[in-house]
Amino acid sequence: MNVLIIEDDPMVEFIHRSYLEKMALFQIIYSAATVQDATALLSTKVVDLILLDIHLKDGNGLEILTKLRMDKTAHEVILITAANEAQSVKEGLHLGVIDYLIKPFTFERFKQSIELFKAKQQRLESTKINQETIDFLIKKAALSEELEKGLSVDTLDYIIKEIQKIKLPFTIQELADQCGLSHVSVRKYINYLEQTNQLKAETIYTKIGRPYKAFRWL
Repeated sequence: MNVLIIEDDPMVEFIHRSYLEKMALFQIIYSAATVQDATALLSTKVVDLILLDIHLKDGNGLEILTKLRMDKTAHEVILITAANEAQSVKEGLHLGVIDYLIKPFTFERFKQSIELFKAKQQRLESTKINQETIDFLIKKAALSEELEKGLSVDTLDYIIKEIQKIKLPFTIQELADQCGLSHVSVRKYINYLEQTNQLKAETIYTKIGRPYKAFRWL
């Protein structure tokens, strides 16, 4: 598999490349600093995954993403930006990105995004698609429309799988530690699962210290 980094900041590009080399999952790591260079490269090279920065010197990364979808290409995309812009998040999710990373982020959070890409590839690599895979992809498309701004279907799927591994009831911090995500990010997904009646909160009272909130499946 090959990956393309579309990023106009040389230092940030270096960090992305270092992370990718550390994971050792891709055969070739391409780079492009402009919309023009990225478009030219994508027309001649085989690329499976694109790490796409939204703000570029000669344009907007969402322009590249929109064109890719209009051309019905099979490229998977992880959007990366320095600003938590709600409209960009919403537009990117509707255009089918795997994940959305806000700079600066840790290697662990970057690794999680790449693993989400890898998991999707594994689901689709079989020549025969089973019902479970179809159900997963349809559910993902429906959830993309349902989820509030800033939430990713793939991250939600990842968190649900981690909840299935953790001892119940669990706290948000325990789940955050298990997932390698921030407390703030995990809390948003727990709120969604609670609001959609998939998780319920309960108050745990202890002999010493203040009571705290924990969660379990309904």
